[in-house]
Amino acid sequence: MKFVFSEKYLIDLEGHIFPVEKYELLRKRLLQDLADEGYFVETERPALDDLTLVHEREYLEDFINLRWTWRTSLSEAPLNPTVVEGFIYMAGGTHKAAQIALEEGWSMNIGGGFHHAYPDHAEGFCYINDIAYAVKKLKAEKRIKKALIVDCDLHQGNGTAFIFRGDPDVFTFSIHQELLYPYPKEPGDLDIGLDAGVGDEEYLEKLREGLEIAFDRIEPEIIVYQAGADPYRGDPLGQLRLSKEGLRKRDELVYSYAAERSVPVAITLGGGYTNPLDEVVEIHRNTALAAMEILGR
Repeated sequence: MKFVFSEKYLIDLEGHIFPVEKYELLRKRLLQDLADEGYFVETERPALDDLTLVHEREYLEDFINLRWTWRTSLSEAPLNPTVVEGFIYMAGGTHKAAQIALEEGWSMNIGGGFHHAYPDHAEGFCYINDIAYAVKKLKAEKRIKKALIVDCDLHQGNGTAFIFRGDPDVFTFSIHQELLYPYPKEPGDLDIGLDAGVGDEEYLEKLREGLEIAFDRIEPEIIVYQAGADPYRGDPLGQLRLSKEGLRKRDELVYSYAAERSVPVAITLGGGYTNPLDEVVEIHRNTALAAMEILGR
């Protein structure tokens, strides 16, 4: 049972709404729970050539060299040296978590989940698509052939859906609020778009239906689980109405399907914007604790 983290994740977003502080706060909470630094693993930095598994070299060179071009300017986040290093390290973190999951059953990257980034440009808050990178890197290493991406963030993972379109060995499943960014949405293998106001009961029913379909379509060797905290009813960026208990049941449902089939799970945090930030940290902590209870048996 390992958590992947680096201080490089604590990037300077220059006042942007994305609360990167949650990464360090979550690490501290989990360290209090576990009372052992041995549960935490340092991220490894990917090389530029590795990132070209997902992103075009021209885009990566613009990004790394802080060039504000059409490729980078489609991001809503600022571009500075800490942002460059942080996104690169978080891509390495999701890959590291996936490697550990294959060996130990599950792992969490205390960061990552930047599912809006496309091969040739940034989008949303996202510069590097760490989810896609982890899957493609594992495939390149011949560690896996088939993967399932379960994206339970408030927003559809449009970049991830685009990257794996036409790949029969990677199934992308996103459950999200429909009438919300991104516009237009990229069709994934399975998209469940929910109306504003959907709460625990309907969400969990739709998620269960989606997982049944996904596992009927693919027998994955790993699940990359995007466990966004932003479907929470207190989140200012959306109108889904899940409670903290509902979000924990969401996590438990995903983990139970994985455990029943002995499929490893690598977890990314994704979004979460509620004020006070302690609410977001608690939701992410619950995601980790549920994994320890179900997958860490």
